[in-house]
Amino acid sequence: MSFWTKVRDTWTNVSSLGLYNREKDLEQARLVNSQIKAYQDQTNLAKQQLDQSRKSTEAESRRVQEKQIRSLRRNYRVQGLLGVGNPATQDMSNQLGG
Repeated sequence: MSFWTKVRDTWTNVSSLGLYNREKDLEQARLVNSQIKAYQDQTNLAKQQLDQSRKSTEAESRRVQEKQIRSLRRNYRVQGLLGVGNPATQDMSNQLGG
């Protein structure tokens, strides 16, 4: 601490008759700041976990959609030249409404 800071603290202590202690206020401010920092760290960690969870959920839904698209492509293949050929599955027929 500088000379003037010591003089200020001494003057404050004498003028308040020893009832005011600057160190207690500084310690309390440090505690509050450390709690704020801990809250911010915890919030950032929660956001990172939430983002990671969302990314994995989106990846899983894309994978399911790709499987569905592949399945539809497999089931609804072109029948061949001029519609002649076997249907993609046995339950399908070439007749309208069948």
